[in-house]
Amino acid sequence: MSSVIRLSLRPEEHAKVIPLEVLQDFADVQSGWSYLEDDSAHYADLKGRPAVILRHRVDPSTYADLGFVGTAEDAQTLDLAVLDRPGADAPLPPDERAALINAFLEAMRDYLSDRPDHVTLHVDRNAANSASS
Repeated sequence: MSSVIRLSLRPEEHAKVIPLEVLQDFADVQSGWSYLEDDSAHYADLKGRPAVILRHRVDPSTYADLGFVGTAEDAQTLDLAVLDRPGADAPLPPDERAALINAFLEAMRDYLSDRPDHVTLHVDRNAANSASS
């Protein structure tokens, strides 16, 4: 089972980036994060909408993936799911999922603080209770 929260990355008036591009750049510049191009393409095909997979590597042997997929309602709104590791014996415990989401949000806010003219981040943890991953 995946934890899902709803994010909206809203472009500023003169920004020329879309939320998925922001996530790709974020993974390029933030330590411990990487963009998985092939996995992103597979996830997009699976969901039938644009999608990005980011990997957060806590240490050389520990990682977790975050899946972002555009919603049908709004191209600027993304659903974020914490994806269970392939081949894992058990799903990620809820406290580890929450910690991973918080680590992402902290890193993303830090990233955006250096780019105030690109996008703003809005998080709705409650709206996603009815969303599917």
